[in-house]
Amino acid sequence: MSKITPYLFGVTAATVTILTAGVFSAIISPATKKSNLPVPSTPEQAAAVANVIMQSKCAACHGVYPQFNGLSNLLSLGQVKRDIEGAQRAFVMAPNGDIRHSDVDFRKMDQVLRTRSMPPALYTAVHLGSGLTMDDVTLLRHHFSEDAAIRRTFSPIRPIHMTDAEFVAQVWGIPAEAAARTPEVMQKAWAKVYLGRRLFHDTRLSTTNQVSCASCHDLTLGGTDNLPKSEGVPGPDGKPQLGGVNAPTVYNAASNIRQFWDGRAANLQEQAGGPPLNPVEMGYSKPEDWNEIAAKLKDDPEYRILFPLVYGEAGITAETITDAIAAFERTLVTPDSDFDRYLTGDASAMTEQQVDGMHTFLNYGCATCHGGPTLGGQSFEYINTHADLRAHAEGYTEGAYGLQDFTRKEEHRDMFRVPNLRNVALTAPYFHTGTVSKLEDAVRIMFDTQTRTTASETQVENVTAFLRAQTGRYNGKPLDELQQADIQPNFDSTQLPGNSEQTTEQE
Repeated sequence: MSKITPYLFGVTAATVTILTAGVFSAIISPATKKSNLPVPSTPEQAAAVANVIMQSKCAACHGVYPQFNGLSNLLSLGQVKRDIEGAQRAFVMAPNGDIRHSDVDFRKMDQVLRTRSMPPALYTAVHLGSGLTMDDVTLLRHHFSEDAAIRRTFSPIRPIHMTDAEFVAQVWGIPAEAAARTPEVMQKAWAKVYLGRRLFHDTRLSTTNQVSCASCHDLTLGGTDNLPKSEGVPGPDGKPQLGGVNAPTVYNAASNIRQFWDGRAANLQEQAGGPPLNPVEMGYSKPEDWNEIAAKLKDDPEYRILFPLVYGEAGITAETITDAIAAFERTLVTPDSDFDRYLTGDASAMTEQQVDGMHTFLNYGCATCHGGPTLGGQSFEYINTHADLRAHAEGYTEGAYGLQDFTRKEEHRDMFRVPNLRNVALTAPYFHTGTVSKLEDAVRIMFDTQTRTTASETQVENVTAFLRAQTGRYNGKPLDELQQADIQPNFDSTQLPGNSEQTTEQE
C-alpha cells in the first residue's frame, strides 16, 4: 500500500460524510428551518426582503463575482465549481441589457420558485446552509408574485394602427403627445413607412439589381425564405452565394433585444445596413458603396419625391435608406393569433391539445426563454445547456459561435439570440443551422438540449400543436394565406400636400 492510499481513503470518507450529511440536511431543512426575516406588508418591503435572500444565498453562484471555498470544491470532487459555472450560464443577478432583458431573469426566478427545482439536494450538500427554506420561498413570492409571473410569461401582441401616436412617435423620434397633436407629422411618419416598404422590396440595393431584403425575408413565407441558407448575389462560379446561417424571420423583429443570431446589430436600422455591404448577400463591401446605391435610387421619380418629403435636405443616404427600412419593419407585427385570442379571454380559441401543450411548455421551463409577447427574442442563451444542439445539425459545418462572433469574449461562445416563436409553423427550417425541417423534431431537440428530458410523443405533439396556435395576421389576413398582392405598397404618396407640384417640377 502506498503512502498516499490512507490519504485517499480519508478524503473519500470525508467526502461521503459531507455529501450524506448535506443531502440529509437538504431534505429536512426546507421543512423545518425558519427564516428570521419579517413578512413584508408592502411591495417596497417585499423587494427589500427578496434582495436580502438573494444576496445572502443566490449571489454565491449568480452574483457578478462568485467565489467558492477551495476545500469544499476539493471534497466535492469539483462539484462546487461546476455548480457556479452552470449558475453563471443560467443568469447573473446584475442583468446585462445586451444579453437579457430583465423579464427573462424574472421568468427564470419564477420557474425555479414554482417548481422548487433550485437548489437541488446535491447543490445544498456541497454549499451548506445556502439552500432556500420554505420561508425563503414564501418571502420571495411576495416579491415575485404569481400574477406578475404570468404577465411576464405571456401577453398578447399589440396591433399597430395608423392612428397609433406611440408608434408614430417611435417612427419619427418625437414624444407621443406631439405626434397625437400633429396630423402632418403622423402623415409623414406613414410616408416614411411606405418609403421603407418600397426600399425593403427594392433589388437596386444589390450589385446585380436582383436581391432585395424581401429575397431572404419574404412576407408571404413567414418573413423568411424557407431555405437552410439564403441565396445572395452570384459568386465567381455564377451560382448564388450562400449565407452562413439560416435567415431569421423579420416579423416581430422590432421586439428583439438585438438583431442577427450573433447580436452584431443593436437595432433594426443597424441590421438594415448590414446586407447591402455584405459581399455574399447583396454584393457591396465598402461604406462608400452607399453612394452608388443612392445614385441608382435617385433615378426613381417617386423616391425623388419621398426622400425630400420625409427627410428634407438630407436626401438619399445610407442613414435615410436604413432608417426608412427600419420604420417599415416596425410595422411587421402579427397580432390576432389563436393564442392572442385565448390570452384576451376567448377560452375556445385554442383546442384542448393546444392548452395542454401550453402547460407542458410552461412546466418544463420553455417559457423562461420563449416568453413575452413574441415568445422569445429577449435574450441570448447557450445552445448546449445539457447537450449540444450541433449534434443534431447534420451537414452543418460553419463555425458560427453566436454572440462570441460579435463580442470576441470566450464566455459568450455558443450564446445565440433566442428566436421568437410567433408564426414558427411557417418559418422552417429551424435553428441557426437551418438543418431541421419539421417543427416536431425541433421540439424534441429543445427538450433534449435545454431541459435534459426525453419528451414523450404526446408531449411533443401537444407542444407542437400549441406552437401552431402562434400564427398571426398581417394587415388583417392570416399569415399562412398571404399572397404577394397582399404585401404590395398601398400608400398613394402623390396625394400628400404639394406632391403633385413636386412631381411636375422634377419630371
